[in-house]
Amino acid sequence: MTKNVIISLTGLQYAMEEEEAPIEVINFGQYYKKGNKHYLLYEETDENGKATKCRIIVSEKELELLKRDRLNTRLLFLPGEEYLTNYETPYGSLLIGVNTHSMEFYEEEEFLKTTLKYGLEINGEKTGECTLVLKVQSCEQSA
Repeated sequence: MTKNVIISLTGLQYAMEEEEAPIEVINFGQYYKKGNKHYLLYEETDENGKATKCRIIVSEKELELLKRDRLNTRLLFLPGEEYLTNYETPYGSLLIGVNTHSMEFYEEEEFLKTTLKYGLEINGEKTGECTLVLKVQSCEQSA
């Protein structure tokens, strides 16, 4: 895979028996591989134009998402395990629980795809079942 990539994150949450519309975020980023782990570096910009530095580390067994700005966030998706973290917001801290049910990992020379299915809890209350799809492809392949 080339260093310059297109990163697509698509999320879907099922809450109270209703399917919500998927949310998709597409960014240009940087890619490198070290050992059996794939590293993705990119920036997300909010509605106010403020940038957040993001890093995704993915392997066949887990996915880790880190966001660095004035509020730091770390989520770990590890099938069969629950991960708890304090999620800092401008309005205070929330206790987030991620219970990863399954993870599918697919890799080609110029393409990478990971699909996660997980349960989400906020402050100890189940808020829904979620799906997250990460797609990465070389910029040269997308043209």
